[in-house]
Amino acid sequence: MVIAAVVLAAILLARAPRQEFLELDPEAVPGGVEPTAAVMQPRPTSASHSVTLTGTVTTLGNVMVIPEASGDVVFVSEKFRAGGVFAADETLARIDATEYEIGLAMAKLDLDYAEAHLKEVKDRHGRSSEYYATQPNGTVHPWPALDGAIEKAESLVETARHRVTLAEIQLDQTRIRMPFAGYVRATSLSVGQVVSARTSTLGDVFPRNQLRVRAQISTFDLDSLQPAIGRTASVVADGRAYETEVERVSRVVDLETRLASLYLRVLNQGRQEVLPRPGTFVDVTVAGPVREDVFVLPESAMQLNSSVWLVDDSTLVSFLPVSRGFRDDGWIVDAFDAKGGVVVGSVAGAREGLAVNPVPVDAP
Repeated sequence: MVIAAVVLAAILLARAPRQEFLELDPEAVPGGVEPTAAVMQPRPTSASHSVTLTGTVTTLGNVMVIPEASGDVVFVSEKFRAGGVFAADETLARIDATEYEIGLAMAKLDLDYAEAHLKEVKDRHGRSSEYYATQPNGTVHPWPALDGAIEKAESLVETARHRVTLAEIQLDQTRIRMPFAGYVRATSLSVGQVVSARTSTLGDVFPRNQLRVRAQISTFDLDSLQPAIGRTASVVADGRAYETEVERVSRVVDLETRLASLYLRVLNQGRQEVLPRPGTFVDVTVAGPVREDVFVLPESAMQLNSSVWLVDDSTLVSFLPVSRGFRDDGWIVDAFDAKGGVVVGSVAGAREGLAVNPVPVDAP
């Protein structure tokens, strides 16, 4: 009984009317139906754009602090710690100067002796200048013992003076300092540590007024900024805005990202109370040049491969404008013959030569 009911249901289902869907062929649609195209007539104007990038704060380079004197470290400033801020010529650390002080004292004694010797030679020369040796031919000469003595004594004095200067320099080198104001990136120096001249590394610092911002940029945006060097830019780091300018442009493109790099100099660094730290991510806005005789098109006018559709005698014509960049209200391109108007938005079945029904819209 159950089997008979199942068979009956299957027969009724097979005989039920089917719902079919008609698939329309665009080529089979009756002619005379033209798609609508919204078109605008752009007006030539002058305009500038800006390029928005992301970047990183860097420095022109870190400085490795390496001593020029050897010995025990007897003093380390609290400012010579990671994150410390120091002034130009400020003492960051000091090496035991006892040996160098003794060396300077000995050099000064040598100078005193050389000067006394020179004075003695000159006095002797003055006393003996009235005594001459008469030669057989009648000429007279100073006593041979005094020939060149003054010159030799003067040479000894000059050498001793140089040794004093050298000893003073060596003593001064026991004071670790930088010729610039800056920041300490890292150091592990401590009192009692023994360091060697020109081999030990005491720390890593960078100058205060040499901050830079590196931002990657596409070749299109870079070309739109030309000439790029000298362009002003605004940098926002940790909620603070800084004025910068493009200082350099990389000469190569990164093989992985296909991007070039802009290097921007932070302006007025010496007068800034707070400066961004190296490694900080920043937002960069670079101001582009003001261009004359351009169109500002809505971005919806951009079609495939940065082309536009023009309407010429109620048919579509593809055109590739010269792009100059973007700003908040549109796409900047060199002015061109817009014919019957530039298409804004999409057109159903758009292709070269397609007949359309143009509907004017207001230009921005």
